[in-house]
Amino acid sequence: MPKTIDQDQRRAEVAAAVWRLIVDSGVSAVSLRTVAAEAGIVLGSLRHSFPTKADLLAYSMQLVHTTVERRVRDHAGIADPLDMVTAMLLELLPADDRRRTEMRVNVALIAESPAHPRLAELAERSQRAIADLCGQLCADLAATGHLHATRDPETEAARLHAYIDGIALHELVTPTDAARIEAAVRAYLRDLAAPRS
Repeated sequence: MPKTIDQDQRRAEVAAAVWRLIVDSGVSAVSLRTVAAEAGIVLGSLRHSFPTKADLLAYSMQLVHTTVERRVRDHAGIADPLDMVTAMLLELLPADDRRRTEMRVNVALIAESPAHPRLAELAERSQRAIADLCGQLCADLAATGHLHATRDPETEAARLHAYIDGIALHELVTPTDAARIEAAVRAYLRDLAAPRS
């Protein structure tokens, strides 16, 4: 069992090295050799777990998605519906250094997806997961009286998804701060309780 834990830890360290290279220099800086050097491991050891650059990129993207999904689920127990929805949505936004790094890596790898079918598949799966989350959150808001009866939950879910994606891209280009991002999300959610004009 300890060997498995060590292997998982090593893979996470390798992915962290990939993330650093992407954030500092872009995806073009990622190669088996540069990642091995960045992670402080021998190239042969890296090749054992990741035979190709495509394997490295796919694992690194999957780790972003898995990490974010885990944090989103951690907020499921929040009692207040608006607080819960806000906390979950903030995990999708670059509101701090950790989330900004994840977003930069994810966007960079999405840009590489035309040349890497596995990245395209992971990106599509992630977008479906976010769409499903927005749908569930809008259904929850409707069930708890925080989505006005004149608003269709499915339509609002699509709008919420687009709104979150828009904030994420704006924040990558022109970062503000966590308080402003949270205020924007809360204002949007408050508007959902008002009738659609």
